[in-house]
Amino acid sequence: MKILHVTDSFHSGTATAIEQYAGLTPEHDHLLLANNARGAAAPMERCPGLFVIDEELPASPWAAVAAVRDAVRRHQPDVVHAHSSFGGAYVRIAAALDRLTPGRTAAPVVYTPHSFAFERDDVPTWKRRVFRGMEKSLLPLTTVGAPCARYEGELMKDLGHLLPGDVPVLVVPNALTEDHPVVPGSWSPTIPQTVGVVSRVTPQRDPAFFAATARLIRAARPDTRFVWIGDDDGKDPALGAVLADAGVEVTGWLTGEALRSRIASLSLVLHTARWDGFPMSVLEARRIGVPLLVRDIPALRECPATARFSVPEDAAAKAVSILDSGTDPAFWDGVDREHSPERQRALLADVYERAVV
Repeated sequence: MKILHVTDSFHSGTATAIEQYAGLTPEHDHLLLANNARGAAAPMERCPGLFVIDEELPASPWAAVAAVRDAVRRHQPDVVHAHSSFGGAYVRIAAALDRLTPGRTAAPVVYTPHSFAFERDDVPTWKRRVFRGMEKSLLPLTTVGAPCARYEGELMKDLGHLLPGDVPVLVVPNALTEDHPVVPGSWSPTIPQTVGVVSRVTPQRDPAFFAATARLIRAARPDTRFVWIGDDDGKDPALGAVLADAGVEVTGWLTGEALRSRIASLSLVLHTARWDGFPMSVLEARRIGVPLLVRDIPALRECPATARFSVPEDAAAKAVSILDSGTDPAFWDGVDREHSPERQRALLADVYERAVV
């Protein structure tokens, strides 16, 4: 088959996931139509040879819809796999227009949100309702839903409540392939002990939460250092100031070996997101072996209860305990099995088969 991947968020975890989908199913030809219009950073470099076609998605929404329709007409993919909320909207609006245009055929649509926009809590309630209404109205144009985690699957199924038809939803859990450059068990913490976040500096990742946690940990262990591995997206520079005021080092964008070695040097990773899908950074920390604590949000309820925190005081107390012992007390085996490349490949193959059938 020919699979056309479309996203306006080709960066960070979404880009990693798309490349892994292509790498895990080499029996298909994978085409890419992408940009990174949702962020200030340039799109990530493509893995050489992974996509037989690699084209730029326009930043303008209506131009993006037109580009999707044009790519479907020219390349005639068997499946269009839409990634991210805006990418999902462009693809499904394009499919609706193709259905209404004489002589045109709409390709089957697989949709992976990588975190629904209506889960954002940094926007007004009315805007979240608009996002949810859009997702609900576009769901019937989806051939197969392929969320990346259990909670995202529950949200997608709930969108279909009281709608005509039945859109199948198969969770394709995020995973790291065996050839992922992160070296298993490469954790090598440095002195002094350092607590870090691996992410963009955005409202979603809640820098203020990490700043408050850092102050509490420092009160108990004054020699601890704090680092945010990433940079802002150019939309709210004040977030970086919040971290600076708390004595948190912000590294800027790191990639490749520089990024992996910096994560491996940490004593502890905190994931402070206010909402999420299932982040690749969690899986990367697991593979490296660095102790990990995550925020107790619905998307991460798959993680062990002992590894979840709800407020800065809880995060700081658990962090100090791990720093004192130098080990991760949580039992992560269930998460590791759920998010394995073998399961991801099998479920992805099932999704594409259902889409064309």
